[in-house]
Amino acid sequence: MKKFLVMITAAAVLWSSSLAQAKPPLTNVEGVGGCALNPLAYLANNLAPGEKGLLGNGSISLPQLGIWNVRLTDTSINWFAVGANISLFNRVELGYSHEFVDIEDLSETVDKDNFSLKLNLVQEKGFGIEFMPAVSVGAIWMNSDADDSLPLDDTSDYDIYAVATKMVPGLPFPMILNAGVRNTKSYVRGVLGFGDDRDWLFFGNVETILFKKFIVGWEYQQEAEVGDVFKGEKGAENTTHSMWEFHIAYMYDDHLMLVGSYAYTGDSDSSHQAALDDGYVLSLQYAF
Repeated sequence: MKKFLVMITAAAVLWSSSLAQAKPPLTNVEGVGGCALNPLAYLANNLAPGEKGLLGNGSISLPQLGIWNVRLTDTSINWFAVGANISLFNRVELGYSHEFVDIEDLSETVDKDNFSLKLNLVQEKGFGIEFMPAVSVGAIWMNSDADDSLPLDDTSDYDIYAVATKMVPGLPFPMILNAGVRNTKSYVRGVLGFGDDRDWLFFGNVETILFKKFIVGWEYQQEAEVGDVFKGEKGAENTTHSMWEFHIAYMYDDHLMLVGSYAYTGDSDSSHQAALDDGYVLSLQYAF
């Protein structure tokens, strides 16, 4: 069995040009408010004070949509996803996405469904403390119809995470810092199924807002050991390689964002970790 690490790498964060308050993140490939790899503590498209949302309701936000195309050229993987989410009472985020993953070495395209729930426990400066970050916890339930030839018995499972996000405005350019932990059994983020063991991994982001129109950022996700599931000629491929991506986003207006990203998932010739080299990502985000 060849190595697989299909990674959703794309980029960006959807915030307004206001420097006083961070705005919602983008809808990522898994339907979660965050960057390509990592969730943020902020909720997707939450409501400003006095703003009306869905059907004029003051408690349910309008939806936010994310469309993705990920192309990992060296390993001939083409990844398309569409997702949406809403927020409730500015405390709860609900999300859904569907992924279509065309992997050259598999006989059929893999389809994956994601249902996500995020609960914002602490809002930024929620206790009147200047440095208080937003803090959220969440869960993502995933179901993949991976090819029957793959040696994974479980095609449905969940990940859980905790994350803190902080806007730092008092700099030449405002910066957003994001860090968290994620508990997972998913192999290749669940697209190819789930392993035998759960593992905790660290993730983090640094995002800078430039000239109120551009977001330039970098994010990282630690490697994960999910059990003895893929062993091939080169050893213990059940360990997925750590990964990072660099992105630039253009905020066209208060609703539309365009994103481009370069991602690195590790060297595909690695002898002990699954990796799929590098690739490019394009995304369109729209907040109603």
